[in-house]
Amino acid sequence: MAGPEPAEVLDELFRRAPLTVAIDPARRARPAPLPGLSGVSVLVAEVGRSILAAVAEGAWPRLKACAAHECRWVYYDRSPAGRSRWCTMSICGSRAKMRAYRRRARPA
Repeated sequence: MAGPEPAEVLDELFRRAPLTVAIDPARRARPAPLPGLSGVSVLVAEVGRSILAAVAEGAWPRLKACAAHECRWVYYDRSPAGRSRWCTMSICGSRAKMRAYRRRARPA
């Protein structure tokens, strides 16, 4: 039996930690945690605020999770085409390529 999709889990967490629009003294609008939130809800709201900032800046599609199952770090993809798969080629990418090479080189 499969569990809920990651997007569904995040959606539920964000529903419990809503953001509001706050206006600072310089009259700039920004998302802010709803007043009265506490504990983990504040952290979730701050993550939501960071996601909104990344979307507004156009950086969201370049934030990725490393494809190495033993790693799964989140990183910013700086490759020209935006198609990198690993957080670092020198560690995770190198390991993946070596595994693929050994698989291909194995006698049939």
